[in-house]
Amino acid sequence: MNSNLDAKTMTPATDRLQRILVADDDEALRYLIFRVLVSEGYEVSMAFDGENAWDKLRTKDFDLLLTDSDMPRLKGPELIKRMREHGIEMPVILTSGAFSHEASRALQKDELLHIAQVVTKPLNIWDFVKIVRNVLGKTAKEVEAETSRPEPRFAVPETTEQPRRNHVLIADDDALVRGSLAAVLESEGYQVEEACDGNEAVDRAIRNKPDLVLLDLNMPHADGWTAFNQLDKITPLLPVIIITARPNQYKEAVRVGVDAFMEKPMNIPILMRAIKRLTTEEDERHVKRITHRGFVTQLLDENYS
Repeated sequence: MNSNLDAKTMTPATDRLQRILVADDDEALRYLIFRVLVSEGYEVSMAFDGENAWDKLRTKDFDLLLTDSDMPRLKGPELIKRMREHGIEMPVILTSGAFSHEASRALQKDELLHIAQVVTKPLNIWDFVKIVRNVLGKTAKEVEAETSRPEPRFAVPETTEQPRRNHVLIADDDALVRGSLAAVLESEGYQVEEACDGNEAVDRAIRNKPDLVLLDLNMPHADGWTAFNQLDKITPLLPVIIITARPNQYKEAVRVGVDAFMEKPMNIPILMRAIKRLTTEEDERHVKRITHRGFVTQLLDENYS
């Protein structure tokens, strides 16, 4: 976190960091925006599609929504419309790579949506940061009026969003992959630890006892299968998800009894569903699953539910 915060970054009425929700199905862009805004001193959460963003908006107060126009399950304009219909009046910046200049102007003039700014992709990230600062440059009176607004009647307690076990170890020799996964997991409330090779993954898993391991196969010193075999002997109940670009590895995952398996490029929404399922699974159920003769490694593809 940047300790030399711009004065605008602090909300005057509550003396807290301003909170921004970034909703975009483009993982690389979402991660870039997250890192830049955090470095600017904002508190940032992320959502990977429209419905995921809606879930977060119902359970936490934000000062700004940054949303892409074209997302799975719920598109940006539809998400904004739903917000307004439920009395959520925070400012919104809508990004799009598809709108014409005329369409952008029409959206920004829509009195129901009340969009603060429509920004065309590809983004100039530093110009984009200036737009964020400008939109959040509210007076103390305006902020106080918003923060004193009653909670929406349908609000769900914050505790329903937190996993019962939330310590995840990411083992991958690609720093960008580790950073991207860490950003997504941290935005979902997980505590994240990273390892860059198989030996480090085993050492950290033994020492710090994570609740789940995301394990790449192609790593130096000890590859993923070697690391998994060691972990399976030492911590047999530790859930492991293999994530790999190495082809034709699912049969081996089934043979050795990995909990779940995903081929790269990763499908983040499916991966998050698997992580949440495994980190909230009861101990007794987990023991039965990994000891049952009929257990088969979950293949995390488009058919996973």
